[in-house]
Amino acid sequence: MKRLSPGQRWVIGLGAFALVCLVVGIIAIAVGAGWGILLLVVGLLHLGLTGVAGALVWTSTPTIAPRPIRRPTPRPGETHRVFSYGTLRQPLVQESLFGDHVPTTPDTLPGWRLDWVAITDPEVVRTSGSDLHPILRRGTADDVVEGSTLTLGYEWQLRAVDGYEVADYQRIRVELTSGLSAWVYVAADEV
Repeated sequence: MKRLSPGQRWVIGLGAFALVCLVVGIIAIAVGAGWGILLLVVGLLHLGLTGVAGALVWTSTPTIAPRPIRRPTPRPGETHRVFSYGTLRQPLVQESLFGDHVPTTPDTLPGWRLDWVAITDPEVVRTSGSDLHPILRRGTADDVVEGSTLTLGYEWQLRAVDGYEVADYQRIRVELTSGLSAWVYVAADEV
């Protein structure tokens, strides 16, 4: 959500003052006060001037973007690796989960094969753009799954992935072809 600039807040304040003048003027006329017409005219003039000046100010002063999220500096040795073979590699999914893209490196996972699972969680479907996601099942020694290793510098990023993966998945530790150890999400009934 965007914040209003000082100029835009000024326009809203002047418009609110003009509306108060109009309302008080109408009430004063209704109760028979002679000064009510004067207040009504002042309110109308003020509202008109606020509208003209406000349009110029509103369009010439940009809104202020939301404050950036402050994240702590990653601590050495606290890096989490996640092997992704599906939607976690998509830029829009990474932006949704992490607020930005994360470093990825191509890698493979031996001894597993790809299968598919229907996703019913509307938030996950909206984020990924699909209700059919790949899922890992144990395979033979000849099976290899291609993917990428995501390098996550924060614990909260790993928790964000845990929240994104539905109950059909379970996170386990594996060794990749590169020799790196990483987390991977496999079919929950395979664990």
